[in-house]
Amino acid sequence: MPASLVVVRHADTILLIFDSWRRQWELPGGTREPGESAHQTAVRELREETGLEVAGLVHAGVAEFALVAPQRRELLAVYQVRLEAVPPLTVNDEALAFRWWSISEPAGEDASPLDAEIGRLVVAAPPTGPAGAPAST
Repeated sequence: MPASLVVVRHADTILLIFDSWRRQWELPGGTREPGESAHQTAVRELREETGLEVAGLVHAGVAEFALVAPQRRELLAVYQVRLEAVPPLTVNDEALAFRWWSISEPAGEDASPLDAEIGRLVVAAPPTGPAGAPAST
């Protein structure tokens, strides 16, 4: 998989970053570097884009989507983490701003529709335990 995204959850919201290059709200994440696993990419991209060093990223699934320029289908690794408190976040060259978005609200015209849908699907999925195993009750 060429890229990974992270759905960072707090209470009933998920973290969106305002991407400096695409000029839109989206989930933290990005392209794999040579030799990286999808999980390592998610950890690195989350740290680079937010300043967050979190343990316990859980694999949430794989997204398949179609791109138009050039026309192709790609896979994307999706991870999630739940935070008990809102952490301090670091504005940087990649992320110009942060927002905690409630999936019950519209994401807005300036948000990535793909990332918003991925966030909604992750939140709606049954809870999982470590490594994507079903959570024990």
